[in-house]
Amino acid sequence: MAHPEAYESVSFCNLDLNDRIVINISGERYETLESTLMRYPNTLLGSPIKRSQYFDQRQCEYFFNRNRQAFDAILFYYQSCGRLIKPELLPENIFVEEVRFFEIPSDLITAREELEEKLMGKNAVLPKNDHQKKIWLAFSVPESSFLARVIALWSVMVILISVIIPCVESSLLEFNETSIGNSNVLATNVYVIIEMACYIWFTIELIFRLASAPEKIKFCKQPLNVVDILTVLPYYIVLAVEKSRTGSLSVMRAARMLRVLRIFKLSRYSSGMRVLLYTFLMSLNELWMFMLFAGMSVLLSSAAAYYAETAHGRQTFESIPGAFWWSISTVTTVGYGDQYPLTASGKIVGSILSVFGVLVVALPVFLFVSNFKKVLSTKCTVVEDDSRRDQESIRRHKLGIKNFNTGKTRGR
Repeated sequence: MAHPEAYESVSFCNLDLNDRIVINISGERYETLESTLMRYPNTLLGSPIKRSQYFDQRQCEYFFNRNRQAFDAILFYYQSCGRLIKPELLPENIFVEEVRFFEIPSDLITAREELEEKLMGKNAVLPKNDHQKKIWLAFSVPESSFLARVIALWSVMVILISVIIPCVESSLLEFNETSIGNSNVLATNVYVIIEMACYIWFTIELIFRLASAPEKIKFCKQPLNVVDILTVLPYYIVLAVEKSRTGSLSVMRAARMLRVLRIFKLSRYSSGMRVLLYTFLMSLNELWMFMLFAGMSVLLSSAAAYYAETAHGRQTFESIPGAFWWSISTVTTVGYGDQYPLTASGKIVGSILSVFGVLVVALPVFLFVSNFKKVLSTKCTVVEDDSRRDQESIRRHKLGIKNFNTGKTRGR
């Protein structure tokens, strides 16, 4: 077997690709050929120089204190020319950690890192300008400084006030119908002033974050920033329509309805809400599949129920579209009960639809739960890594060990 010390002075073309390499993974030995590992020379095992630090001269083997179950898949990656298959019983976060350690390129790692960046802000690019960087950290990273924490706390308070205000306004409108005097006018004016103050803060926050963002296009595409834009935009639409007095009432109502989106601004300061938000985004395909199956079921069952009822002279449903509400409430297992078939054939259609509805609803739910567990696992892993890193930093500080920054981002 060729010794790794010689690899630094020998070019790769002089290596004997038929050498047998022994790899010890936590006590379990694996044997493979140098030619197999050299298929991917940029990985840890594929590079003789990188793996040389793990060589045990006494045993003439490479020793890694790593997960054995994960290494089966990693070695198969070399043997199968790039097929990386996660073991079924191995948690994804452990598998991802092992793949990162052995420096194996994978779409799984890329997707995981992208999710970490979106979910917890990991590996995010910071502005190069110092003033721009300070503004970005103050408005986007609450953990970065005391000022950032104060701004985050203030933003949460403003968001909560802006959510409560429409509820109070609707109560005032109902109270106005039976009350006399100018007290409600004064209360309405106070509501308008408070709402204006909230939107002024939202606008200032959005402008500062957009102006200091290192990547403007990417900033506008991120879901949380889209929510911020959709939160501020309806207010100015309503102002413009009211000022011009030419807009329709439906436009104003639609714009006012969009104001409820500001509750999602809390996702920026709540990791739990971010987990739920990105679970929905990851489950869009499953949701579209559910909508497709449900739509087909509603259309077919509505037609079947309509013709089954009219064939016996019953006018339970006025038309096929008129039966949509009954079909939707049945296929989603709600069973509202305001409409229902009266004939035997119509009841058979309803029974089949009820059973089929359970399957239509249940199948996407399992996929949604799987995505939720994946996102939650990523969030917990990042939190554990940060906690472990903080504890190590504290330990090094107590021991007087300097913590050198290698300049590498996490997971690279």
